[in-house]
Amino acid sequence: MRAPRLASILAGGCLLAAGCTGTVDGVAVDQSPAAVPAPARALDTVLPTNQELSAALGIAPTGLMGQLVEGGADTLLRGVDRAHATPVECVSTTYRLQQVVYGASSVRSVASRSWAAGSVDGPALSGFFGVVQLASADDAEAFFSAAAGNWQQCDGRTMVLRRGGAGANEQSRIADVRVGEHVVSAVVVHEAGQGTRMPIQRALGVAGDSIVDVEITDIADARSGGAGGAVDVAQIMLDKLTG
Repeated sequence: MRAPRLASILAGGCLLAAGCTGTVDGVAVDQSPAAVPAPARALDTVLPTNQELSAALGIAPTGLMGQLVEGGADTLLRGVDRAHATPVECVSTTYRLQQVVYGASSVRSVASRSWAAGSVDGPALSGFFGVVQLASADDAEAFFSAAAGNWQQCDGRTMVLRRGGAGANEQSRIADVRVGEHVVSAVVVHEAGQGTRMPIQRALGVAGDSIVDVEITDIADARSGGAGGAVDVAQIMLDKLTG
């Protein structure tokens, strides 16, 4: 595939420790040290490489990587306004790395990048991979637990995103939600106007103080049967966080 065609797709595309206390003039004084959030760190090495994607998805390692985006909470995506999404609790399942999903959490650092791969006939798969470091492992676990609960509640539902204008709404049908100890996954079909249909594999995982957020778009609808590919990629990223 010619690089310009791939490039166009890429472009489009929160525990307090118990401590001793002392009493001075009848006032209780907390002697435990103040909790110190983990320092923000670089997360670029957590993102998958072409070789890792090739092994996980069973394709040639010839995909084109998009530009690496690194920073803080300001680098989260803002494609979804919660006032326009119904039900809003399903945004996490249907749309990747959104500020409306992570914004209330203790975000320390973020890294993300897009990817596309295919053949001379056009791209078969594209992807988006994000990792978000929170202030502590407890924060990350709490975030994941809440998200997994939302994903389960959204199984079999359709989220509507109002974009404005007649016929401009997007509908996202959610199915096949599966919850594991460290990873939750789902299959989402985005439907826009004029019969446009896009099948998506989604996975969200937790390791230490970080969340990984994976989206695999099956552009040619060439694959079906769950979100196994997205889960495999998420596991690669989680292994890097714990390795």
